[in-house]
This record gives sequence, C-alpha cells and structure tokens, in this order.
Amino acid sequence: MAATKVKKSDSGQSAGNGGSGFRGRLPDMPNVDNQSQSSGSFGYLLVLVLFALVFVLVLPLVGMMYMDTMVVRRETKAQMEKVEKLRKQVEEAQKKEEK
Repeated sequence: MAATKVKKSDSGQSAGNGGSGFRGRLPDMPNVDNQSQSSGSFGYLLVLVLFALVFVLVLPLVGMMYMDTMVVRRETKAQMEKVEKLRKQVEEAQKKEEK
C-alpha cells in the first residue's frame, strides 16, 4: 500500500472566497440608506429624557432615604446606650437591696 498525498483542494479548503469559507457564512447586511435621520434622533431624545428623570428624581429620593436611615441608626444607638445605662443602674440597685 502506497501512501498518497492529499491535495489542498481535497482537504475541504477552497481557494479564494469559496462557498465553504468564512465569508460564505455571513448573512447579508440590511440596507440602511433609506432610513430617515429623525427616527434615530427620536430614540436618542427618549433615552436622554429617561436619564434626566433618573438623575433628577430618583437619585435625590435615594439620597433622602439614605439620610433618613443614617438618622434612625444614630437615634437607635443613643436609645440603646440609654437602655444599657438604666439596666446597669437597676442591677446596682438590686445588689444594694440584697446587702
């Protein structure tokens, strides 16, 4: 049995822009020449308005909520310290009564 050489054309690779090449698998690009410019600018305008709503309305609301939570944390911490102080006073009073 003699070894045979395989030609490049037999290996499945075609020369140039053949049917099995990469370019043969690309879909056709849509024709965008006939689209008007106003339809694209309307989308950009809509996105701009949405971003304005987010930055003008939503971010200040989030900031106010954050500040409220910080105030509540501070007040809670102060109340917990008062409760702890009163608990210590009650324990000291009970110890004095036992003696």
